[in-house]
Amino acid sequence: MGDGDDDGTDVRWLQLVGRRLRRVAGLLAVAVGLTAALAAPTVSAQVTDLTITQAQVARGDAPTFPDQAPLRNVTLPDLWERANHEEGPRWYRLQFNIPAPDTGPLLGAYLEQACARVELRLNGQLLHADASALSGGAVRGCHVGVLVALPARLLVAGANHIDIRLEGQPLERVAVRERAAMLGPLQIAPMADLASQAQVQHDINAGLAIALTTAVGIAGLGALGLAWLSRLPYLGWFAAACLGWAGLSGALLYSAPAMPGTWTDFMLCAAVPPIGLAGMMFLLRYCGLALSWLDSALALQCVVVPLSLVIAVPDRLHGVARPWAYILLVEIAAVLAVFLHRAWRMSRPDFWVVAMALGGFVATWLAEAVLADVPAALPGQAALNVGLLIVFGGLGWRLHQLLQKALATADATRLQLEKRVQEVVSEAERSIDQAAVVRVEEVATKERKRIAADLHDDLGAKLLTIVHTSNDERISTLAREALEEMRLSVRGLSGKPVQLGDSVGDWRSEAMSRLSQGGIELVWNVSDDLLMSERKISARAYVQTTRILREAVSNMIKHSGATQCEIGIRLNDNDFEFNIVDNGKGIPMELDGKLDRGHGMSTMKTRAKQLQGQCLVESGPGFGTAIRLTLPL
Repeated sequence: MGDGDDDGTDVRWLQLVGRRLRRVAGLLAVAVGLTAALAAPTVSAQVTDLTITQAQVARGDAPTFPDQAPLRNVTLPDLWERANHEEGPRWYRLQFNIPAPDTGPLLGAYLEQACARVELRLNGQLLHADASALSGGAVRGCHVGVLVALPARLLVAGANHIDIRLEGQPLERVAVRERAAMLGPLQIAPMADLASQAQVQHDINAGLAIALTTAVGIAGLGALGLAWLSRLPYLGWFAAACLGWAGLSGALLYSAPAMPGTWTDFMLCAAVPPIGLAGMMFLLRYCGLALSWLDSALALQCVVVPLSLVIAVPDRLHGVARPWAYILLVEIAAVLAVFLHRAWRMSRPDFWVVAMALGGFVATWLAEAVLADVPAALPGQAALNVGLLIVFGGLGWRLHQLLQKALATADATRLQLEKRVQEVVSEAERSIDQAAVVRVEEVATKERKRIAADLHDDLGAKLLTIVHTSNDERISTLAREALEEMRLSVRGLSGKPVQLGDSVGDWRSEAMSRLSQGGIELVWNVSDDLLMSERKISARAYVQTTRILREAVSNMIKHSGATQCEIGIRLNDNDFEFNIVDNGKGIPMELDGKLDRGHGMSTMKTRAKQLQGQCLVESGPGFGTAIRLTLPL
């Protein structure tokens, strides 16, 4: 989209400064040349080098300059505006003088910009005419200059005139000022010099601009591929902006479309809002901002702008396009400000990427405005291309950084996963070992219960039969003792915990029965609270304690000669203590230090040790014997 008559004032001022600087340089060059000429031989041939800025203009569609039509004087460049333009083609007559047309190098005429169908005649003779395909209001390539040779045979000494017929679009019917029909100053100089100047313009517009536009298109395709690979939405918007701008620039840089010029400008204006939308969506998504109302408003603008341009075509196209251009510029500036603000707080590398692109745009635009005194198809086109290429390079650099960071994170994650896998494997192995132990314990428990059942049902029944049917008292006693031992073993094999109170009762009954048979008085030193205790001990602890008690009572009856035995049981928080003390003669001196070798002492200590407890024996001649058993609960 474009601007009005007062648009680009700063740019024109900068261009004016550039022209004046070049004129000063030209004057210095002339002075140097004159100094050199004073020392050189005089050259008789005179070379004409002039720029024509005054012309007479007449309206008419005649095949030659309409001499009878009303004429008016204009100063070049003459921009076609409604204020001074009537419908139809326009003829310009430019006059110049040369002293001797047959001497000196071949002269040429160079018209930098016309943006219209051009026909050029020298002294009434046709020198140049654009292709007829441009008729009907079509716009020629606005960046392509017109260079023609001025044959010496058509020139006359003294006054000559060049008639130029222009057929194009006024400012009101085009998108940007540079596409309006305009006749700029006509430069007449040696053909070789003008060819060099035309080549510079061609290199800038058809060389550099096309190269930059192609690079932006390639960058768009690259961004599109990156968007597909990375699944990053903002890269897709950037690709759309690059491809859209490359397509629009290409349409302006290459040959003019065959459609009428007004509709070409309409398509230009209608294509700008979607490209701007893609650029703004890229910046918003890049900084992580998504506002549904803003997205809807920008999308709606892409519909409203073409509709308003349809209403404005053809006579008010420029007047409607200019406000939309201002609105779009304000929107882009606001989005840029939001992006830079958020990126400064959240991601400094992203901030510098866009800031460098913005700086490259401004620097290129200033260089284009000050140094390049040749017309461009679209102002700021090269600057915008440079900015997009810098952004693409920055995005590639940022994606490389993110890739390196992702690879480092992946390596760290892999190491953590490997460590975790090792831990899981170790834990699984421990669980398997524990499960195996539990399984073995379950099988062992099941087997113990089976053995206990077999002992109780088979061996127990047989022993009980012997006890009740045997006539031999000794056999009956042995069978009864075997039955009791078998029942104790079965109880241990069953694995069921035993209440401490029940165990104390069993132990008292066991000790009283055995001691009474040996004529030894029992002193039972156990509190009644212990008999009522509901705490439990394991079946194995109950069995081993009972066997230790039996062994101690048997030794007392057989060897101590005691008349009294005191048994005490005390309960602590984590263990209980079983004390057996007699008033016998004690252990003889010759057995001191050899208790583990006889009297079942070794068996008693082994049983206590198996239960994580201890069994201590204290004795001395004439002092009796004390056995202290401590077991954990």
